[in-house]
Amino acid sequence: MRNQKSSASESQRQRIIKALMIRPHNSHELRKLGCYQAPSRVLELRRLGFNITTERVSIWDDEGFPHDGIALYTLKR
Repeated sequence: MRNQKSSASESQRQRIIKALMIRPHNSHELRKLGCYQAPSRVLELRRLGFNITTERVSIWDDEGFPHDGIALYTLKR
């Protein structure tokens, strides 16, 4: 595996899968993990055979701001 802080696509895909194996994550959480193009990485993972669903949710971020319609990704086993 590449450096944990790498922005390479493969490193981002690995971080996303590792996170989704624990629990569903939203796009805001994945950005905190250094995955700024989560929709693109998730699409690539789907093309590699991973069954990942997307649901639109509303959240409040750490700063107290509301965000409506963000993606919540779930890895189906």
